[in-house]
Amino acid sequence: MRLLYIQFSMIVTSIILIGCGGGGTAGSTGGTSTSKVTISGTITYDLVPAYSNNHIGLDYNTTTQEKAKWVEVQAIGSNGVVLKSVATDENGTYILSDLPASTNVKIRVLAQMKKTGTPSWDVKVVDNTNNDALYVMEGALASTGTTDSTRDLNAPSGWTGNAYTTSRTAAPFAILDSIESAMKKVMSVDANVSFPPLQVNWSVNNVPTGNNLAKGEIGTSYYSDGNLSILGDADTDTDEYDNHVIAHEWGHYYEDKFSRSDSVGGFHGTGYILDIRVAFSEGWGNAFSAIALEDPIYFDTFGSQQSNGFSMDMEATSTTNPGWYSEESIQHIIYDLYDSHDDENDALSLGFSPIHNLLTGAEKNTPAFTSIFTFIKGLKDENPTATNAINAIVSSENIAEITDIWGSGRTNKAAEIPYKSLTIGTTITAVQFNYSYGNDNKLGNHVYYKFNVATAGDYTIQVQQTNGTDSDPDFYLYSTPPSNSALPAKGKSSIAGDETKSNVHLDAGDYLLDISDYKNKSTALFNISVN
Repeated sequence: MRLLYIQFSMIVTSIILIGCGGGGTAGSTGGTSTSKVTISGTITYDLVPAYSNNHIGLDYNTTTQEKAKWVEVQAIGSNGVVLKSVATDENGTYILSDLPASTNVKIRVLAQMKKTGTPSWDVKVVDNTNNDALYVMEGALASTGTTDSTRDLNAPSGWTGNAYTTSRTAAPFAILDSIESAMKKVMSVDANVSFPPLQVNWSVNNVPTGNNLAKGEIGTSYYSDGNLSILGDADTDTDEYDNHVIAHEWGHYYEDKFSRSDSVGGFHGTGYILDIRVAFSEGWGNAFSAIALEDPIYFDTFGSQQSNGFSMDMEATSTTNPGWYSEESIQHIIYDLYDSHDDENDALSLGFSPIHNLLTGAEKNTPAFTSIFTFIKGLKDENPTATNAINAIVSSENIAEITDIWGSGRTNKAAEIPYKSLTIGTTITAVQFNYSYGNDNKLGNHVYYKFNVATAGDYTIQVQQTNGTDSDPDFYLYSTPPSNSALPAKGKSSIAGDETKSNVHLDAGDYLLDISDYKNKSTALFNISVN
């Protein structure tokens, strides 16, 4: 394992060495001299909160020292050999016993939480701009003495009044603590859960531009394939203390590893009218951050001296463009279903267990794409006594009663439900995509066609522009239930105006086609067929 010493070597703000031969404050612990001694202590990190009045910007004047839970602590000899290793507990406390007396040792803290057995986890924070080196904090080399001693270490923020002028040692540990809160929420309903490995890519070089992880050009904080990539560029946008941002992205890890998300990703936010898969995934991430942190106020800080930002309340009673296509509506619904605070149409307090059971069970295997429709239908099916209360919460966001996984019965933007039906051997004509709400991942940019194959065989799938050739139609074919991966028969090329896949072998069963136009041509008309 490669360790990162460049920024974090010898960064210690609190080290008390009791009863040792040198380095720090010495004093007897009342123990008896022996050839073996114990070093214990508490590991903490500087937590910089957002301003309490509006959550806009970081308030460095109210920095607190918080416990670093479950992180690995090592006793390192003068030759660099690891003599002992142990994890801190939920109070940030560690105990390294049976260490050799009168021996020079330093305490190293790894930005890693690792536990085997049940429950289990393996989370580490690395510098993606330095060959994925693992962040560590180290104390000074000092004698173990002849009696037990205490060495407390604190990871400082690096803030010295107007800027970060020293190493930002606390950042990786602050990120880990937010993730620990997310894991704890899941463990509260599944004590034997095993969390798949998670790598967090954080660097002071991580900027909100570009697309090159090794250079720190990550665009935004995001989750992908077992990795969280987190912004770290001071005075622009850095997210280590934006705990809701961390928990939100961990919520996408949860979708990936425990549930399912069919989201196509892309730009999103308050007021956007989104593809239903995107709306649900992002609304879930926002709601989960509030659930995991037990705090309904989501905030994100950025700007010069981290003094700007925005916040939103999961308990808010108003939504911009409410509906089944709104991540804001979905975050309010999910949080109201969870929380114990009743207000207006919210008279339900399900807690996390029913939500977890649904997302890790029926939602993984729903034949439709994951959306508010699949979530609410599944939740009502599994909690029938709560049906009326669930309907009331959904209705409060201007969403008609959800009776199936396909979104039938819409009263708001009914014509724009993305699900359409297709029959083998017939052609759907004059299909047109809608870009009035934006491009790429907004409502109307994708149309889903449901069809059934009665007889296994080879088929041809075609999406063809009929009024020109300036479009670039694409499609993904999914068997049901769909997953994050399309079947090999996806049609995605740069051929102008046409996308055709021939000799596609399809077994008998149900399928979904997700069709879009890469060039976003609002005037293009298409014929669609499966023969």
